[in-house]
Amino acid sequence: MSEQNLILLHGWGMNPAAFESLAQLLSPRSVLAPALPGYPGSRWRQVCEFPQQLEQMAHDLPPGRLIGWSLGGLFAIGLALRYPHKFDALTLIACNPCFVARPGWPCAVAESVFDQFGHELARDWQRTLRRFLALQMQGEAEARSLSRNLWRQIEDAGQPDSGVLQFGLDLLKNQDCRADLALIRIPIKLILGERDRLVPIELKQQITDLAPGIQVESVAGAAHAPFLSHPTQVAALL
Repeated sequence: MSEQNLILLHGWGMNPAAFESLAQLLSPRSVLAPALPGYPGSRWRQVCEFPQQLEQMAHDLPPGRLIGWSLGGLFAIGLALRYPHKFDALTLIACNPCFVARPGWPCAVAESVFDQFGHELARDWQRTLRRFLALQMQGEAEARSLSRNLWRQIEDAGQPDSGVLQFGLDLLKNQDCRADLALIRIPIKLILGERDRLVPIELKQQITDLAPGIQVESVAGAAHAPFLSHPTQVAALL
């Protein structure tokens, strides 16, 4: 496994600042936390096709280990599958290869959850992101303070592009990476929060049927952002 670069990819509506505490714990390893395509500070254009976004990212990112949180995990899966010569390991944090419940895949959320966020996004992006933060933090002992810190980071980064946010919601709703995950041949680890409302802990059992070699870890007391609520534990798992 590469000791040079850890590449952290953030979640929907968030930004690289979410990883500041984790990055400090991972020092002296080289940590890179880029903004996803189209987000404030991104060096990649917003394009409509997911494969094009992955191609842009793979061209610019250094070799290393991919670590994707939530939506960032879908990008990480795509990069790991398409560019195994460049990325030598994959870690998913609170990421479901298929976020929406489907026949035979109950360990996910209802499609209506993302539909509702999409309807609200068109009217008020701030309220939508605040609600999404609240959902992510449900079950956390320090949910309010964690949500406040993340919201401050969102405000500091500047207003996100509404088209980029809608693209991300559509990706969460429609992207099914289960078959992709089964084809990846580099080491894969999944870190789950035991209280996560978006990525249920039951995924721990079902995902091993997709990728028998996957290493699954869980963080007690954590919700959808275990690296924020339990950074020392997550750093140790990484």
